Amino acid sequence: MPLLVLLVVLGLIPLASCGRRGDIDGGQGIASSDDAPAAAQPTRPQGAAGELLSREVVTPAPAGIRAWRVIYSSRPTGKGAGAVSGIVLAPGTDVPVPAGGRKVVSFGHGTTGIQDSCAPSRARPPLAAAAWTFPLVRAGYVVTLTDYAGLGVPGEHAIYVAAPEGRAVLDAARAARSLTETGAGRDVVLWGYSQGGQAVLAAGALAAGYAPELRIRGVVATAPLADLPASLATLQRGADGVGYLLLAMIGLSVDDPRIDLDRYLTPTGRRLLAVARTRCADEVTRASVGSTIRTAFTADPLTHPPFAAGFARQRDEIMRRMAPTLILQGDRDKIIRQPVTDDVVSRLCGEGTTVDYRRYPLADHGSILGASMNDLMSWVAQRFAARPPVVADSCPLGAAARR
Repeated sequence: MPLLVLLVVLGLIPLASCGRRGDIDGGQGIASSDDAPAAAQPTRPQGAAGELLSREVVTPAPAGIRAWRVIYSSRPTGKGAGAVSGIVLAPGTDVPVPAGGRKVVSFGHGTTGIQDSCAPSRARPPLAAAAWTFPLVRAGYVVTLTDYAGLGVPGEHAIYVAAPEGRAVLDAARAARSLTETGAGRDVVLWGYSQGGQAVLAAGALAAGYAPELRIRGVVATAPLADLPASLATLQRGADGVGYLLLAMIGLSVDDPRIDLDRYLTPTGRRLLAVARTRCADEVTRASVGSTIRTAFTADPLTHPPFAAGFARQRDEIMRRMAPTLILQGDRDKIIRQPVTDDVVSRLCGEGTTVDYRRYPLADHGSILGASMNDLMSWVAQRFAARPPVVADSCPLGAAARR
């Protein structure tokens, strides 16, 4: 079955006519439950970042793929340890482990929500949220899928806050190495979609200082939520934009406990907050249809403190020099709009990052996954080559002129 058809059948991307389906990824459109199996949860996360705290074999798994549901230690605040859940996939035991270990693709997922049952590792059926990464596993790579801190385990998810997401992505790669059966090595490509694009760009920016033992070969950001304030503003053109804005406000309030979220919400906003705390993102965005900034909030979060500065900070923290980066963007995307991503590319170029920017004229926020998959697979393979070819540089002056 062609990959794009598989994704639609599994509910991983919307049909072309379904443009308002939240920030579609493996967790949305797939049933999940508070009662879904989860790895045993440690009462007190401890140890080094990336330390494996618990593991559970996931069955059934597709032929030729082994899977584990894991909990590992991360640093959501950059200081104290916190437990993060996720999935690790590896080729079957009949596939030899190459010298130096298997290459790792550490994946960041798109928006699923803030309620624990929305975590991709809790998707039903098992591994449904990971199905579109299977081609990477069959290519011989280890794939990690973090849930992000506070999603799927006790705690609160600081949704759209870049640094905790980035550390969770990097620590997932470390956890895969701790799971010795995977044969995972130090060479890593970071790949993220939508919210996960923000996460992997944050990971790319943090990697040299936070995880120096990992060799980050490249970063792939598909329809990335990289300029948070600009995307939140353009989302207000749609009927469900208030839902995304509320999720972003929740994320900042989790990251900064000094923010009293209730004081910025009207009765409509408080109703939507109750939905966000108990349902997944697709239901939040549906519930927000018809609401506006004026009806949901006591002041415009896009222009007033503390939110305006907090949103801008998430953008600025990921606009750093990092490993060669592939950015994949659909011109018909109404969630992450192409002109916003154009500006993100310009900013990354200005920081000295080599950016290979590829646009797909007929792709929207969901179909970009299928439209770009062959290019992604080829680019990842090139980055993992013993002698990687020079990355095509879309920056105006080229890499050499910017050194």
